[in-house]
Amino acid sequence: MMTPSTGASRQRSCNACVRSKRRCDKRTPTCSNCTKKCYRCVYGGRPQMHSSATTNSADVPLITDSLGGSTSTPDDSFMLDDGGSPAAFDIDFGLLSPNTMLQIDSNFDSLLNSTFENTFGLNVASSTSASKTLTLQAYAKMLPMCEAYAPWQLSDPSSSAAYAMSVFKNFHVAFSRDNSTIYMHRSLYVSDTPRWIIQAFSVCVLYTNQTPATRGYVLRALYEQVRSLVETASGTALTPRDKLARVHAMIVYQTIRMFDGDITLNQQAEDDLSLLDAWTNELGKIKDNLDDLAEKDVTEIRSKPPESWERWVFAESARRTFFISAALKAFWELLKGRRSTTDIGAWRYVHRWTLSKYLWDATDPVEFFKAWKEKPIWIISSFYLEEFLRAGTKDDVDDFGLVLLTLCFGVNEMKSFCYETSQRISA
Repeated sequence: MMTPSTGASRQRSCNACVRSKRRCDKRTPTCSNCTKKCYRCVYGGRPQMHSSATTNSADVPLITDSLGGSTSTPDDSFMLDDGGSPAAFDIDFGLLSPNTMLQIDSNFDSLLNSTFENTFGLNVASSTSASKTLTLQAYAKMLPMCEAYAPWQLSDPSSSAAYAMSVFKNFHVAFSRDNSTIYMHRSLYVSDTPRWIIQAFSVCVLYTNQTPATRGYVLRALYEQVRSLVETASGTALTPRDKLARVHAMIVYQTIRMFDGDITLNQQAEDDLSLLDAWTNELGKIKDNLDDLAEKDVTEIRSKPPESWERWVFAESARRTFFISAALKAFWELLKGRRSTTDIGAWRYVHRWTLSKYLWDATDPVEFFKAWKEKPIWIISSFYLEEFLRAGTKDDVDDFGLVLLTLCFGVNEMKSFCYETSQRISA
């Protein structure tokens, strides 16, 4: 076992404690704070050496101090597929020059520093209170996209506005192709599928595969299914599952009509915006906001698994759907030039979700509970992502997490993050 190498640095506390401004007891090979949080302990900017016997249960990879620590090259690329949604996390850096790599390192450091300096506007105390009233300052990372928005940014694929547009425009494509979206789990409606979901799926398949000859019939089907949803799903005697299903159906209908380019569809989406908002608020009243896990460390979270995989699938889909629906409304208001500088609506409260690709991608209860016990898990409060950025990697993030991270920090910055954290895995 090697002791931490101090080199020319005078720093004695580990990097994680320095960044989070905690008091470090300087234990080796892992300080008490890192042991409690299941972090790898790094002293003086150099990775602490661990044997296989000391690997923590969260299997959080070791952080390297250099971009040159790996000889492997990611074999995929961070790009948008034909539908416009993120197709992969990895980036092909094989053709980049050393100078470009150095620039990427600088960007990644800036991303981390901006988070650890708490310019994001949230702190640990405020992020764990469900009733805490937030202000625009709590979303400081999102403000540049909103305040500096200009229509021509939609033509720049590196802009946050263009990225957001591509994500929303892809929902119906993903649903028709995968029977799931970044906010609707693929196993949510496997059995006893609500009719609204079947109808929405049919419309998405028709719309995705339309031709000039069939467009008239497709738009008629869209119109009739939206009217059917509005007429049959507006009652009060609905189960929580029904309330979630009607929001799922309306989101894909809205994104089709908002971004099709047809002025009539655009107006229909505008007319139904208040209805989706009301349904989303109803969903907010029944969703589990993870209050019991918000202040727990990883060890405590692992000791409190969900009652069942199926219940977690529903609960997490509800949490993510609330986020997406509120974000869709905010983005639409931005495009229409109606962004309020005082009323931030649903965003004035803390909303939590689970960041873990291993949990979201699990295909059965056995795989899910194994991941709950062994893989990295983060309970995220709103957009407070410091804990994840300190120790997480690109392999820990599912598509929902990638979307939120990219909207917060930018397309190029997330490319840097994916590249840099690939070095943690290979180190």
